[in-house]
Order: sequence, then C-alpha cells, then structure tokens
Amino acid sequence: MRKDTKLIETREPNIEEKERGAEIVFIREDINGEEYTILGSACYESWEQWGVKREVLGDNVEDIEQWRQNIW
Repeated sequence: MRKDTKLIETREPNIEEKERGAEIVFIREDINGEEYTILGSACYESWEQWGVKREVLGDNVEDIEQWRQNIW
C-alpha cells in the first residue's frame, strides 16, 4: 500500500498532549514538507489515534500497531 506521508519521529507527549489523553506522539511528513502530529493511546487491547485527517491516520496504522504491541 502506498503511503502519502512518512514517519519522521515518535516521542513522548508534552503536558498539553498528555492532558488530551495522548500516551505517544507520531510526527509524519508529506512530500511537500508539511508535518502532521498524531496523538495516540492504548485502548484496552487495541489503540486509538487522532489529531489529523483520516488519510494521514491511515498511513500511521502500521506504526501505532507496532507501538501498541511493544507496550505489552
């Protein structure tokens, strides 16, 4: 599957992001250099992510899946 963005960073959330429920932050970038900040958290045995348009969230599914598997 072709992705329109690439993962450039993962990091711990800052205070504001934690207050919004984030446990992890993913930064993705498109070919034009625009950056997208995705907030994520564990949700029972799965995960949830938010903060950007659906297409960018779709690009991030494999990365958040991998993160979720590694926190078990």
